[in-house]
Amino acid sequence: MRSDTVDHKIKIEEDLSKTSRLSNLNSIPVRTWSRLGVNDISVDEVLQDGSVKYPLVLPRQKKENRLASFTAMSGEVNENSLWKSFSYEGVGKKASMQALEQYNTGFYLETKPGEKGTDPVRINYFLEEGMPVIDNNAILVKAGSEVTIIVDYESRDGRKGFHNGLTRIYCEKDATLNYIVIQKLSEESTHLGACAAKLEENARINYILVELGAKYGVTNVQADLQGKQSEANLHTVYLGDKDRVIDMNYRINHYGRETRSGIEAKGILLDRCNKIFKGTIDFKKGAVKAVGEEEEYAVLLSDEVRNRSVPILLCTEEDVSGQHAASAGKIDKNRLFYLMTRGFSEAEARRLIIEAAIRPMIDRIPERSIQAAVYEEIRRKLRNEQ
Repeated sequence: MRSDTVDHKIKIEEDLSKTSRLSNLNSIPVRTWSRLGVNDISVDEVLQDGSVKYPLVLPRQKKENRLASFTAMSGEVNENSLWKSFSYEGVGKKASMQALEQYNTGFYLETKPGEKGTDPVRINYFLEEGMPVIDNNAILVKAGSEVTIIVDYESRDGRKGFHNGLTRIYCEKDATLNYIVIQKLSEESTHLGACAAKLEENARINYILVELGAKYGVTNVQADLQGKQSEANLHTVYLGDKDRVIDMNYRINHYGRETRSGIEAKGILLDRCNKIFKGTIDFKKGAVKAVGEEEEYAVLLSDEVRNRSVPILLCTEEDVSGQHAASAGKIDKNRLFYLMTRGFSEAEARRLIIEAAIRPMIDRIPERSIQAAVYEEIRRKLRNEQ
């Protein structure tokens, strides 16, 4: 038995070593014209060796959290039948294989049934050059409980970091999870982030994703609304500058009756940034009276950016309601002129208009200190753009 396990790990390492380049990432569920370049993405980076073990950074809390158990990811948890039941490729098969089998850090959080936490659980991953972070995380939100989790990925400017992460979430009946991910990696770094969730009856998950850094930022989120009246809401704010590549692929699958979903993304694109947004709402057979909506809007501050959006609605059930929209535009000159006549410089007026557009998303973050850090990072990048 032990020999089989060793052979399995060797096979995984061999499979990963064959990859010279991260290719065919973030495939959309229904392919379109290849010439559009949105079916998947390839980046000039390789999967980094994750053999170095990292000590897990425990959540920063004002007081002891008695409402949830928080431990480092272990083989026992990783092999549990609940988590093994997740059939999810994430950003790509090889990246997911690495996160599941070669992770060097990660956490497992389980709430207590019926308990509702008020203080967010804070988790921080700090990337150092030459020390890739491969994190494998699992969250079990027990029946009737509610918890807020904030995960922060960051690194020093001028340092090249590598992150490949996978998070699996299971929400039991009447459970609520507020899951917030802040990505502020350096402009030399690579970020591969994947998250899959399953929800039972009347469970709810509220995502807030803030994508502000990394040379290559590839994210994938999937939520399966299995139980009746379960709900998933996804709010994303992104900022792309210089030659960054941003690829976001979100998918919400409606299985249960009267399920609800919402995808909302707003972003700012500068310089020569290349961004692709792919949002899919899939109404499966049996999802009677399900409702899903998605909307994406990008503010373009340069004529050299490349902005592509692919909102998708899939349906095999008749009695459902789905809406989707994607748009992009430059700053309204009349609004800009109005603010400048009130004494603001052009740069200040532009910043105010941009912040007004994304403020409703950022203000959903429950911690003021994190809100302030996000605004400061956005202002710093906008100052560099002037």
